[in-house]
Amino acid sequence: MQINKTWVVIACLSFNIGSISYAFVSNSMNNALKTLYIVFEISKDDQSFFAGALTSSAYVGAFFGAILTTFIKKYHTGILMADVCLFVGSSLLIFSDIYTFFIGRIIAGIGCGMCAVCQPVFIRQFSPTPMYSSMGGILSTVFSFGYFLTMLYGVWFPTTDDITSPDQLNQYFWRVYFFVGGIPSLIRIIVMKTIYNFQTPIFYIQNNQDDKALAVLKKIYQSSNYQELLENIREQSQTQNKQVKLGETIRKYKKQFQFGLFLMFVFQFCGFNAVVQYSTQIFNDSKSQKTAQFLSFLISVLKWILYSFAGTVTLKYYGRRKPLLAGLSLMFVANFGIFIFSYLKNDDLLIVFIFVFVFANFSSTGPIVPVYMPEFVPQQLISYCYYTFWGYSIIILLVFPIAIKNLGMQNCFLFFAVITLIGVLIFYKYGVETMNKTNQEIYQLFKKNVRESLVQMIQ
Repeated sequence: MQINKTWVVIACLSFNIGSISYAFVSNSMNNALKTLYIVFEISKDDQSFFAGALTSSAYVGAFFGAILTTFIKKYHTGILMADVCLFVGSSLLIFSDIYTFFIGRIIAGIGCGMCAVCQPVFIRQFSPTPMYSSMGGILSTVFSFGYFLTMLYGVWFPTTDDITSPDQLNQYFWRVYFFVGGIPSLIRIIVMKTIYNFQTPIFYIQNNQDDKALAVLKKIYQSSNYQELLENIREQSQTQNKQVKLGETIRKYKKQFQFGLFLMFVFQFCGFNAVVQYSTQIFNDSKSQKTAQFLSFLISVLKWILYSFAGTVTLKYYGRRKPLLAGLSLMFVANFGIFIFSYLKNDDLLIVFIFVFVFANFSSTGPIVPVYMPEFVPQQLISYCYYTFWGYSIIILLVFPIAIKNLGMQNCFLFFAVITLIGVLIFYKYGVETMNKTNQEIYQLFKKNVRESLVQMIQ
């Protein structure tokens, strides 16, 4: 059956425009913290409170996303709601009132959480199976581009080491910085309400709206028998039917659900959030602010390049299991290196191993996990995996600055190294390759993998 590839690619690009806002809002605080200390006259002791505002609200957003994806399953609607939150929240950040700013961060954070939950599932359901790797790659590439724009803008943030008063700052620069983060979401709202105003075919089929499902399928495929195609999709979607109880789904897909929760845990406790959110602070502690800004910008360039490469070439030719296993292994080496050279107070080699970590993460877990997860975790359960993701994120974001102050950076990254090593061993034992496989094939792979592993352990 022939796929209308051009239409699918353009549609997926349009669906992913809002990812730029998601990435921009998620990472915008890293550049602006010092400026905001001056604007709002905030002490550095309150840094974790401000940095945690976005993540905490995104946790709430993930909860609402869980409701949408689990019970309503209106992924298109969920993305639109996320975009409204991202745009409104970003618009509120232009005010110099601290309470308005905080409310804006909460609203934008809710949008981030909903986007993280709804968008991967929508892309998974919308994309034909042979094209899913490429469409997931588009998601990773667009997201990394948003991160790149954040850091590119951040390079021109004023040096505030010698600035003590808000009157000494350019009052328009930081306002525009926060506001532009919401513009891609506004564009996606317009596009998805006019050109691509439809739910996924599976949603329509499960809700007995075959005429609407056929209308979407005719855009995606070039077929002489759309009715047969519709029936095939209906048969494949039976395991995802909205009438299946949550408890039954958990029991049937227990191993896949547990592995998804494990991935979310390792994703956060491998040190990812600590490095990304506090890289500028870590660089500032060892280098001048200008050098720190350049190093942070260099990380964003690497993220864009590596996410794009991993989202296209790696996913298409190397699958999921091998790149993830290699990436986790290299992150273990990087975390251990950061531990050693933090202890030895060798700032230059410390920065080298931070970039080793960045390379490993941005070429494996960062871009691949969001594509990998919807392939093996049932759609009724995936939102709960992302819910735990934001919970772990809160813990890291709030605890990491305190832990560095009381335990030292070396001990924090020793902890990350141990967690990453455990992750490598578990993933090597239980991780499966899902590329171009059906839901039933993946289900059987997990059953076989777990059964063989248990037999080996007994023997």
